[in-house]
Amino acid sequence: MNPSESVVLCEGYHDRAFWAGWLKRLGCTSCKGKMEPSDRVAVRGQYSYHSPSEQFVRVVPCNGKNNLPIEASSRLKDVCVDRPLTHLVLCVDSDLSEDAAEDEVPTLGPQAVENLLEKFDTPVVVEAERKFTLFSGATTIHVVRWSTNGVAMPGVPPQQTLERLVCAAVVAAYPERGPAVQRWLDSRPEPPKPSPKEFGWSYMAGWYAELGCEAFLQKIWNDKEIVRQLESRLQAIGAWAVAEALVS
Repeated sequence: MNPSESVVLCEGYHDRAFWAGWLKRLGCTSCKGKMEPSDRVAVRGQYSYHSPSEQFVRVVPCNGKNNLPIEASSRLKDVCVDRPLTHLVLCVDSDLSEDAAEDEVPTLGPQAVENLLEKFDTPVVVEAERKFTLFSGATTIHVVRWSTNGVAMPGVPPQQTLERLVCAAVVAAYPERGPAVQRWLDSRPEPPKPSPKEFGWSYMAGWYAELGCEAFLQKIWNDKEIVRQLESRLQAIGAWAVAEALVS
């Protein structure tokens, strides 16, 4: 039987970069080019790691949130053909606004996840809104939705996304940066339709231009002040506990 692994399914390469910095911060090392528990090298675009406790973690960018259920279904089918799975993380932007009504449903809401999992095992054990178990407890499914609480503030996009989480952490660590970014965004002639990315990349261009976009999302994990802010926000949405479960 193949050893078990844990898999993080995320929307795209920027999420992958953020997870890369996070996992390395937790002591994981890349196993690029090395043989993996399934006796095959990761498919192009995937990142793979060994944790300090020798757990194997694979991060898979899915080319958009609509592909996450497809990728999840494929991996859960593999559990039945001798590819054990300890943890499966479904990681998406919440996509709600900062002042969303309580009855609004985020991306991959609880019922959508439960409906997906019921195709592979019943009953699905719902341990919490974002935590489920299948196969008599052998596989735990976690849902991570990028978001962060807080009132509207300069330099932070209103839509609940990875960019909002990162921008809020940067501004909390370095308060003078938020207003500077907002002033620049407001000063643009004929700006495009607002997007969370224009906020995130403004911090990259303003203070980390030599890194580029993906490296920026990894290297912020080397800044102690930003990491302190990221950790508190990730703990608040239950994501920090998920990452710790992957590496323990």
